[in-house]
Amino acid sequence: MASSSPGQTGCYVRPLGSDQPPRYIGWLEMVKVLCIEISALIRDSLHWFLLEDRKHVLVFDTTTESFRHMRAPIVPGGSDPGLFEMDGTLGIDCHNDAMEIVTIWVLQDYESEVGDIKYRIKLPVGEIRDKFRDDGERWGLGVGVLSGDGDVLLLLNFRGWLLQVDSDGKLIESFDCGHRDLQIYEYRLKQSLVQHTFFPALKSYAGSALPLI
Repeated sequence: MASSSPGQTGCYVRPLGSDQPPRYIGWLEMVKVLCIEISALIRDSLHWFLLEDRKHVLVFDTTTESFRHMRAPIVPGGSDPGLFEMDGTLGIDCHNDAMEIVTIWVLQDYESEVGDIKYRIKLPVGEIRDKFRDDGERWGLGVGVLSGDGDVLLLLNFRGWLLQVDSDGKLIESFDCGHRDLQIYEYRLKQSLVQHTFFPALKSYAGSALPLI
């Protein structure tokens, strides 16, 4: 989607690899707040949690090129929920105001929009703060979720360290990232065995490079 075109503001679609100009498909006022939000691709549809509304998920069907709403779970606290794909359905994660508990809600029945809390993970706050010598009055971190094989793994950004915490709340691994200002996003690169025709057309394409989609 693009936000503007000469003389017309709205939503646009441009197929991957196409040399055609973006095609206008309409406009929704709520789309304005999505410019910096992360979407989750599930069942050929893009999903955004509407932060201003906090009651709905906006869905864009890439096949019919149409928008619709889904009911969202009640998100506790003031955290910004993250969306991710889990076993072919929608997952939503959030944390409490104290950033000590991560709750993961999963849509059990996608079509009827029926979901439930699948995980409530208590973070090993004391262990993390002791290990990395954090004695400040306030505790904060960035949280991301990886899913696979019916389970989840939390990625935590804490003072330049990338931490892995399992669904039981156990700290299983830590990586020193040189105290860089890390940002955890829900986007994941997926390697493809298909040699897409548009890759060689890219100026920066290297013939020996692995194709990623």
